[in-house]
Amino acid sequence: MKPLQSDHDTLAFRLAGILLKLNLGEVFSCETLAEEFKVSERTIYRDLNRLGGIVDHLTDGRYQIAAEYRGKLNAKDLETFARLTGVNELFPNASHRFLIALLDTLTQSSFLIKGHRYEKLKPNDAQFNQLDNAIRLQRICILTYSEKRRTLEPYRLVNNNGIWYLAATENQQLKAYTFSKISQLIVTEESFMPQTAVQTEIETDDDIWFSRDKTEVLLSVSPQIAYYFLRRKLLPRQETVKQLDNGGLIISSQISHANQILPLIRYWIPRIKTLEPAWLQESLESELRDYLQ
Repeated sequence: MKPLQSDHDTLAFRLAGILLKLNLGEVFSCETLAEEFKVSERTIYRDLNRLGGIVDHLTDGRYQIAAEYRGKLNAKDLETFARLTGVNELFPNASHRFLIALLDTLTQSSFLIKGHRYEKLKPNDAQFNQLDNAIRLQRICILTYSEKRRTLEPYRLVNNNGIWYLAATENQQLKAYTFSKISQLIVTEESFMPQTAVQTEIETDDDIWFSRDKTEVLLSVSPQIAYYFLRRKLLPRQETVKQLDNGGLIISSQISHANQILPLIRYWIPRIKTLEPAWLQESLESELRDYLQ
């Protein structure tokens, strides 16, 4: 059987489908899966190897989910897994423990995936693993970032739009630190107690602009582009306030900093306009005047 052209979306769909079957207690062979997904048995064999420690290979040649993971996955977990779109590309280590960590009590995992384009970090596996362990053990870290020595309480490793960040508090202030800019990492033996409010903020924010003080932005969206904003949320904490008779929209967004939304508004000019706050629209107009001059 000739295998189909493989891309990340196809891989994610196939692996999520296999995981669903496993979680439902199905037992299957490479041959039956190859026929169902219309790929070669060799491709299925590679897929099962990707799943590593969560799959048991039975004596009759068939496969089933390992007992300790049976029944643990729900629809949200499978959706999260599908967003990985190619395990080896996303995670900086080819071992199976990252996948197992994702499936094993996801709410306490040190990984959070946002977006679908991935940064390859293979040269920095050791540092990534150090931070992973520090998060799990709730250990304070000392590191260098932006040429400054910092003492941080690490909470999560967050992948936002393909770039890895460390979500951590410094002097009780939650910030995001670009992983590739971290150096001279030391994981101390000193522990800290994670704060529920900080964990919630990391989970609920759409991106890595962390702040408990949000500014509400109201925008007018023209009918020509309204579809894109109805199809999915394009702005931070986007909500539809009103659908206008002409097909346009009034939408709201919650931001922590002007630069969190200005690039997005610029992208949709001239079919989007800021209604409130006035200072945001004035800032945008000032930038445009400077550009035109």
